[in-house]
Amino acid sequence: MQDLRGNFLPSFTTIRDKMRSPAEKARLACWRKNKGYQANLACQIGRLGHRQIENYFNNGDKSCPVILQRHWEKALPVLNKIHNIRLVESPIFHYYEGYAGRVDCVGKFDNLPDEMVFEFKFSDRIRIYDEQKLQLAAYTAGLNRHYGHPYNVQINSGILITITPNEVDITFIDRLEMNKYWKQWQKQVNQFWLQYPNIA
Repeated sequence: MQDLRGNFLPSFTTIRDKMRSPAEKARLACWRKNKGYQANLACQIGRLGHRQIENYFNNGDKSCPVILQRHWEKALPVLNKIHNIRLVESPIFHYYEGYAGRVDCVGKFDNLPDEMVFEFKFSDRIRIYDEQKLQLAAYTAGLNRHYGHPYNVQINSGILITITPNEVDITFIDRLEMNKYWKQWQKQVNQFWLQYPNIA
C-alpha cells in the first residue's frame, strides 16, 4: 500500500500470504479449486458488502445489489447500532513495525462506552478464524500508532461482525485477547521482514 508521501508498505494480506506454511497454502489452493465458482462468488459478495457498508455509513444508502440482498437484510439491524463513527474504509500505516492495512470502521457499538475497531466479514456460514482476530489486532495497533497523538486515539478492543444470508455473529475481542494476537502478529511481521527485506 502507498501512503500520501509515496512510501510503500506491505499490507496485512500480503504479509499473511507470504508467511503461510506450505500446508496452509496447500489447503487454501485446494479449497479454491474445489469451490470454483462459489469461491469467486464469495469474493465478489465480500467486495460488494464492504462497498455497501461504506456507502451506508457515508451517505445512508440502503439500496443494494440483488446478489447481496439476503446478507444486507441481516446486516442492517446490527449496523444501526454502530455510531460515533470516526473512520470508514480508511488506510492505516504502522511505520515502526512495517505494515499497512485498510480498517473497515472505527466507532462505538450500542451502549458500550469505548471506541472500537470493527471488522466485517461476509460468508455463507459463521466461522471465526484466528487470522481474523490477528487482522483486528494488527489494525487496532496500526490505528493507535497512526492516529494516536494527533487525534487522541487509543483503542483497546474490537468487534468482528460476520454476516451470512441467515444470521449475523458478533464476536467481541477484549484488551487481553487483543494483546495476545498483537504479540503473535508482531512475530509474523518481524519474520516477514527477515525473509523479505527488500519487498517494499
